[in-house]
Parts: sequence; C-alpha cells; structure tokens
Amino acid sequence: MSELRILVQGTLIALLCLLLSFPPPATGSPLHALASNGSCVADERDALLSIKESLWEPSVNLSSWQGEECCNWKGVRCSYKTGHVVKLNLRGSAQDCLRYSTYRGAISHSLVTLQQLRYLDLSCNNFNWTEIPDFIGSFPSLKYLNLSYNLFYGRIPPQIGNLSKLVYLDLNPSNNNNPLYSSDLQWLSHLSLLKHLDLSYINLTTVVDWVHEINMLPNLIKLYLQHTGLRSTVVVLGQSNLTALEVLDISWNNFNTPIASNWFWNSTSLSYLNLYACPFYGPIPEYIGSMASLEEVNFGGNNLMSTMIPSNFKNLCNLKILNLADSQTSGDIKELMERLPNCTSNKMQMLDLGQNMLGGAMPSSPGPLKNLTCLALPHNKLTGPIPKWIWSLTELLVLDLEVNELNGVVTEDHLKSLRNLKILILGNTLLQIKVSPNWVPPFKLQAVLLDGLQIGPAFPSWLRSQTGLGLLMIANASITAIPNWVWVAFSRAELVDLSNNQITGTLPATLEFMAAEVMALSNNRFTGTIPKFPRNIKGMYLSVNSLSGTLPSDFGAPLLQDLSLYSNSISGPIPSSLCSLTQLTLLDLSGNKLTGEVPNCKEDSNSTMHNLNMVNLNTNNLSGEFPVVFQSCPNLVFVDLSYNKFSGDLPVWMGVKLPYLALLRLRYNMFTGQIPIEIGKIQELQYIDLAHNNFSGSMPESLVNLSAMARTSQYSYVLNNAIDHRQGPHLYNGAFAYIFLGEGVPVHTKGQQLEFFYEISDTVVLDLSCNSLTGVIPPEIGSLAGLRSLNFSWNSLSGAIPEKIGKLMQLESLDLSNNELSGEIPSSMTALTSLSYMNLSYNTLTGKIPTGNQFHTFDASDYIGNIGLCGYPLTNNCTGNSSSGPTHADHGDGSNDISFYLGLAVGYILGLWVVFCVILFKKRWRSAYFIFVEGLQEKIYVAVVLRWANLKRKVGKT
Repeated sequence: MSELRILVQGTLIALLCLLLSFPPPATGSPLHALASNGSCVADERDALLSIKESLWEPSVNLSSWQGEECCNWKGVRCSYKTGHVVKLNLRGSAQDCLRYSTYRGAISHSLVTLQQLRYLDLSCNNFNWTEIPDFIGSFPSLKYLNLSYNLFYGRIPPQIGNLSKLVYLDLNPSNNNNPLYSSDLQWLSHLSLLKHLDLSYINLTTVVDWVHEINMLPNLIKLYLQHTGLRSTVVVLGQSNLTALEVLDISWNNFNTPIASNWFWNSTSLSYLNLYACPFYGPIPEYIGSMASLEEVNFGGNNLMSTMIPSNFKNLCNLKILNLADSQTSGDIKELMERLPNCTSNKMQMLDLGQNMLGGAMPSSPGPLKNLTCLALPHNKLTGPIPKWIWSLTELLVLDLEVNELNGVVTEDHLKSLRNLKILILGNTLLQIKVSPNWVPPFKLQAVLLDGLQIGPAFPSWLRSQTGLGLLMIANASITAIPNWVWVAFSRAELVDLSNNQITGTLPATLEFMAAEVMALSNNRFTGTIPKFPRNIKGMYLSVNSLSGTLPSDFGAPLLQDLSLYSNSISGPIPSSLCSLTQLTLLDLSGNKLTGEVPNCKEDSNSTMHNLNMVNLNTNNLSGEFPVVFQSCPNLVFVDLSYNKFSGDLPVWMGVKLPYLALLRLRYNMFTGQIPIEIGKIQELQYIDLAHNNFSGSMPESLVNLSAMARTSQYSYVLNNAIDHRQGPHLYNGAFAYIFLGEGVPVHTKGQQLEFFYEISDTVVLDLSCNSLTGVIPPEIGSLAGLRSLNFSWNSLSGAIPEKIGKLMQLESLDLSNNELSGEIPSSMTALTSLSYMNLSYNTLTGKIPTGNQFHTFDASDYIGNIGLCGYPLTNNCTGNSSSGPTHADHGDGSNDISFYLGLAVGYILGLWVVFCVILFKKRWRSAYFIFVEGLQEKIYVAVVLRWANLKRKVGKT
C-alpha cells in the first residue's frame, strides 16, 4: 500500500505542481521559425517516396503522400522561394513515445537528398535496434534534430558535430538499458549555436571531461543528462561560457563527490537544477545565496542532512520549488523550515520533504511559506496537530501529510479556507475528520486519499459535491455502507478504492456506465451477482466478498488486464466470453464454486489471450483435462489448478508452449498417466506441486535438467516479475497497478501448510507426494541445488536414497516417507545444514543413522517403520555400538553368545543354592519364608475369586 501511495503522490504532484514553474520554451526556437510551402522539387519528392517505402509501418498517417505537390504532404514543409523541403516531421503519436509496439523500418539514405532541411523530427518511432546512420550529419542547414524515443543502439555518430547550425538536439532513448553510447563528447564543441541538448539515458560512463565539453556551448539554455552513468565532475570552470544556462538536469548519476565542490553553483542564470538521486555528500556551499535568479532546486535522492542547509540559504529569494523527497533527510522539521529562504517577497510555491526521516512538530508560524501551492510531507515521523497557518494557505493546491504520527481533529472550519485545494492526502495518520453532514466544501477536489482513518460507519457525505474526483481512495476506514449517490457522483473517477472496509449491499447495475480504469472493492461484504463491468476498466478487484451467482456472460470490458474475484461464492461454469478479454494478464477465480470445464477459446480464432501471465483457479469444482486454452498463452508464468477435479494426462506440449512457466500447482486433482518428460524442458520452472493425484510410472529423469531449480540465487526472474506485478504497480495511467496477492500461495513444506507472499518468488519446491510413482529417485537429483522443499512421500519408490542428495545445500524440508526405499541413509546428508525437517519413516532402510550437524535434532518418529535402522535417536542400538555403556569387540565366531549363556546358567545355580542353604541352616528365616508364602497364596486366591465373580456378573447383564 505504501508503494501505491508514493506513486500516486509522485504522479499527482508532478502534474499539478512541478509544471507550475517549469521554464517555458526558449524564444527564437526553430519550432516557430519555419518557412512556408512552395513548389515541390522533383528529386526531393522521389526521396520522400523512398523514405515512405523504408517506413513500411509508419507511426504517422502518410496517406497524403501521393500526387505531384509534395509540399502539401503531411509533415512536409517547403520554402516559398526555392521549393526545397525545409521541414520533415514524422514524429509518432504520444502513445508510440511510451511503447514501441510495431517495427517501423529504417532511416532511408534518400534522406540525404533533402540538403536544405532545417527541421528533422523522427522521434517516437521504432527503428528496431539499428544504428543512427553517419549521414545524419550531412545537413548543413539543419537547426532542429529530434531522434528521441526510438529503438536505436550503438555509438552516437560523431558526424553530428558537423551540424554547425544546430540549435535543438534530442537523442534521448528514454529507457534504462542505455542502448546508445558515446565514449567522448568532443563532437559537441562544434555546435556553438546549440540551445537545447538532451542526452538522457545515453551511456556516458567512459566520458570524463564532459563539463569542459559542455562549457564550449555558450548559447546553451537547457541541458538534460539524467541516467547517463556520469561519475566525474569539476569543482570550478576557469572561464564559464554557460552564462545562458537555465535548466540543468543531471539526476540519477553516480558522482559521489562533495556537493559543495561543483561547477554549477557558479551558473547564476540557473532557474531549474535537478540533482535527484545523485550520491553527493557534505553541506551545500555557503555561497549558494549568490544564485540570485535560482527558481527551482531539486535535491531529491541525496543524503543531505537538514543541519547542512547553510544560514545564507535564505538569500535564495526567487526559489519556487524545493524538493528534498526521498533523500534520507533527517532532523527536526521545525528547525529545517526555519532555515528556508525568508525574504520580503517570498516565491516559494512547492515544498516536498516526503519519504524522509523528519520528526517533531511543525512550526507554529508559516515563515517563508505563505504562498505555498503544494505542501508534501508524507512518510515521515511528524507529530502533533496540523498548525493553523496551513489552513490559511488560500492558494494551496496540494496537501499531502499521509503516513505520519499527526493527531488532532480536522473540522470544516479548517478546510473552508482552502478554496483552491485539488489534492487532499491525509491517510494513515491519527487525524480525525469531523464535519457537518450537510457541509459543502468551497473547493473541487481532483483526488482524495483518506485511507486508514476512522471515518465510518457512514460514508463521508461532504464528498458528494466533489463530482470531479479522479482518484477516490478511502480504504480501511471502517465504512459499513455506501449510499447509492456514490456510484453516480464518482462515475467519472479513474480510480476507486474502497477496499478493506465492511461495506454491505449489492453492486449497482449501473456499474458499467462508470469511467473507472481501476476499481478496488475487495475485502468487504458485498452480496448479489456481478454486474457488467465498466467499459474502460483495466483492473477489477472484487475478492473476499460474498458475491454469488454466475460470472457475466458479457464482461463488457475489452481493456481488462487484471481480474481478481477470489474468495466469493460464484458458481456455474466459466463463460466463453472470458476468451474475448484479449488484454488479460491476471485471472484469479480461486476459492469459489465454479463447475465445468475451462473454455478452450478455439471457437473464435480472433480471441486470444497472449498476454495472460497468471492464472489461479484453485479450490473450485472444475473438471475436464488440463486446459487446452493455455496452448495460446505463451507468457504464462503462474498456473494454480489445485483442489479441483481435473483429470487425464498432462499434455506434452507444456514443454514447448509454456516456455516461461515458473509455478505449476496441480495438487488434489485426478490427473493420471506418467509425468511427461517434456516438463524438464521448461527452464524457468522452479515450483512443481503435483501431489495427491494418480500419476504412475517412474519419475522422469528430465526433472534434474530444470535450470531454475539448479540456481542457488536469482531465481526465476519471470516469477519474480509476475509477483511484483500482482503486488505492485502497472495499471493506473501506465504508472501503477493495484492488486495484491491476497492470502498468498499455500506451500506444503516442513510437514505443514505455510502461506507465502513475496517470498514465493524465491521458493523452489518439488512435490510429487501421494501418487503411484514407482522406480528409483533420479541419481542426479543433487543437480537441483536450489531446492528448498523436496517431497516424494506416499509413493512406491524403491532403491536407495541417492548419495548426491547431499548436494542440496539449500534444502530445508525433505519427506521420503511411506515408500519402499532400501539401503542405508547416505552419510552425505549430514552436509545438509539447512535441513530443519526430515521424514524417512515407513521404508525399508537399514544400517546406522548418520550422526553430526542437524541430525541430532531429528527424533525417532522421523525413522519409525524402518526396522533395519539403528542408532540415535532410536532405542535399538547398533550391534557392538551401545550408546549407554562400554563397548566390546565381536569376533564374529559366536563366542560372545556362548559366554553370555554360560554366565547366565552359572549365576542362576549359584543364586538358588545360596537361598537354599540360608533356609536350611537358619530356622527363623525358614519360618518367615513359609509364612510369607502362605500369605501370598491367600491373597492370590481372594483376588481370583473376586475377579471371577465380577466376570460372571458382566456376562449375565449382556
């Protein structure tokens, strides 16, 4: 939940706050200095048609590219005077900038024909990991070049340095793989007219003297170098030419130098400085106050203690945005705020100190924060009530104080002054919100996050007027009922989270008319049937309720990606309409009363679920063979069909059609036949549970080839990604998902059932127990070095326990009980120091139980039923190896047995004669002996008579 809220905050604050002071485009940009259209030049028209052919799947509509007059084609502009093409804009759509869904082709060499080009934009395309061609530097008049958001790789051609008139250059590939690189930046020194330079996400790890190369660009206004692997910097420039620099973004680099010793502190023209996630250290320099025009500073991600902010930091009177979020900043919040710039005309608009270690109570006066529009202090250790001055910030747009120890009561008198408020985030604090039911707030919220507060049992009626909400998150707030107007008032919300309450009632039939992309209503008490889903829904979470009836015959949600309905009372078959959910990635229908077979989805050839990643159908009454539909789901990672009535053989196509399968759980079904050898081809498979079925035959030797089980660390990355997907973000606005693993994955290990959540991605299990398997345990079982739990119990396995089982150094649980295993327990097993549970009972094992290490922790019940075993902890000691007394040598000729019986006879005779002689010669002892014998006879006689009488009485009653 904390990750979700952090992502929500980041998205909202970035949209509503950060853009407030982002520097506007520089004047004189070539964006608006293009020539008008003229008559088309014939050879340039031919060149354009050749470019069109090379882009066989263009990201822009080129249907207008026909006829003689190429100057009127989309994306083409010509000069009135010469007719030459001066602008070519083939930029893809905004959606193509975020994902590369289709191969676009390559940059045609015919582009060189357009020698008069001044503007070239090929961004947001897919050039399929080709290199940027060298001829890109062959345009002497080019002023604007944008090749960003493409799939280029390799070295940046230094020929770009030939574009001496270039004003705008953007090569940002926008991904963390750094497919582009440059070993030096000398080619930049020739671009003296450059005003905008973006090399973000380009691998510059070998570049050393980058600062001096950048210093050769006297007209530079904006510089973006985030995520480039830069490690070096300089203290000061001898002569700084960067007098026009306004924007500098060098975030996410690994400088690891004192923050005070950097050249950028002397760039007095800076208005935006982003140092986020750069491991600078030490105090900010005292002369930072000389940066009189600084408007925005971002120190997020750096370990800057609050006490390091110098006293003359207060000279930054033009500071608009201060972001120290996620920077390990510690200390007292009051002391830090008192050190902020406090000038005659305060310009501070945004203060973000979230995700730090700040404590104490906030100051009682606003100081320099009178004009704040965004105040974000989440995920700290702040205490006390919210001070009055915060409620007087009439221009405040964002108030985010969640996950703190703040207390007190928030009333309508507090909120009524915040007339411009757009985002209110107070969740997971000790605050109480008490307002009149009929109160109408003066603001119009776009997002409200109040989860974790004690708001219920009634839904807060003061939110009824907030019909423009995009995010409504009031989870875990003790709400028991929601009025009907909620579904109407928030019908335009993109995310609705009312999970973990005690809400009763039914879901409205009008649910399909809501605009939500994510709805989280899990862990409530909703009853009734499931209505048709909202048209735009991507994530629907209705798990742990009391919903009944059948699944909808038409889900009405073509964009649905995550569907979670586990732990309800849904009955009937799975409808074939499920096949129409072509975007589905997660399907969890476990813990219901579903019957019938899983649809095979072959009736409609257009309905495929290629994106399906996780399927959980356990604990239902489903039947039929292993679902054929999985053949069309090559990305399946997680399959749980346990506790159903599936039958038949496992298909051999699993080894080919499911290459990424990591978890296969089929326990408690009725599968038969042999375990296919093809299962050993699924190299990502690290969790196999086939227990409680009717599998027969021998265990396939191919199991020892499972490479995911052989890894001792960094287990199946696909399962890890799938679990992360379930736990965390991926749906809302492409920024985050909202789904949880629910009650976890049950893992039967160590003789009990345990629940695993995130840990399941590191759990390596092989469980074939309770079947009818025969033959021997594969001798090379020791190659599965990553195994944590191994269970072959309740089969008919024979032969010896393999000696190489001692190589399973990470094994924690081993159960081989109730088989026909023979021979001795391998001494190599004493090396299994991680083994905390072992059961070898009811086999035909023989010999001495190994000793040492963890074997002293196992008790006799772990070996019961093996009559041939001896030694600790069993009571029967091994022959000649008593653990309770001195040992004697056994010569193997039977002499020890003869001596034993001879000694016993002699002892008996001697003892008898001693008693006889004593009685014969001692009269008093003889009299006492006979009196004792007579008394004993009388007692025996009386006892026998009484027992006989009781027995006859019981027989008479029956």
